[in-house]
Amino acid sequence: MIIGHRKNIDFLETALAQNSLAHAYCFVGPDQVGKRTVAKHLAAKALKTEPDKLLTHPDFFYLEREVDEKKGRLKKDISIAQARTVNDFLRNRSWLGGVKAVVIDEAERINEEAANALLKMLEESVEHSLIFLLTTNAKELPATVRSRCQTMEFTLVSESEILAGLAELGHAEEISAKAASAAWGRPGRAIGLLNEEGALEEYESELARWKKINHSPFYIKLAAVEDLFGDKEDAIRGRDRLRKILDLWIMFWRSELLTRPEKNGAKKIASVIDSLRNAQQMLGANIHPRLLIEQVLLKI
Repeated sequence: MIIGHRKNIDFLETALAQNSLAHAYCFVGPDQVGKRTVAKHLAAKALKTEPDKLLTHPDFFYLEREVDEKKGRLKKDISIAQARTVNDFLRNRSWLGGVKAVVIDEAERINEEAANALLKMLEESVEHSLIFLLTTNAKELPATVRSRCQTMEFTLVSESEILAGLAELGHAEEISAKAASAAWGRPGRAIGLLNEEGALEEYESELARWKKINHSPFYIKLAAVEDLFGDKEDAIRGRDRLRKILDLWIMFWRSELLTRPEKNGAKKIASVIDSLRNAQQMLGANIHPRLLIEQVLLKI
């Protein structure tokens, strides 16, 4: 089921029915807003199959970052080897004699070599191919790649649309209202909050923590974040959890920005958000997380 984006879906389905689809699209929008769902929906229609059977269809290819088995997390980039695999897939004839469809998630993560291979693939415009590049920021893609795709923007979905979609999925009204409010316009996030055990409770817990550290004395702020540094046995997992928490704090501060439009207040919030983003980036370096968070707390 797709929540929101009716205008984009109608346009794409009409183009498909009229056999006038572009061979490559760049879907641009925030994480969990619905880009992947719409791309798979259209690919399934083009391949004349059901969305839940798409991943096993011989004429469909889904490309995403691979897991680094040594580090236990996703690799930084999409590699040249992966891009070549897509090229080989498209060069081969369709198994069922129709379209071949490719979805490339986090296309902005393609490294330079892989981008060159992708550009060659787009330039060759393989007959009966349908390619979707999904990205949160089109500017991070090479201009030569963007110019060979039709760009479609996926904006945030209204809370009422998300709430109606969750109801259609069978979720209870009260908990759906909480998830829709906490989704920040992203249907995928709302569904995740309801389907992942403890996710909504964790969100509410972090909101309470954020409210506690906001404008409190420094010693109270330190006490409020103490539990974030207890996972000494699994440092990687602890840092990954901290990145997700910082994501929530960034969104809380963005919401606060809407209620404090005055220049001085907005400037301070922007500075806090910048420090949170910097802390997220520095978590990948050999810097103790406690030091990074303390630097953030000094700005709040």
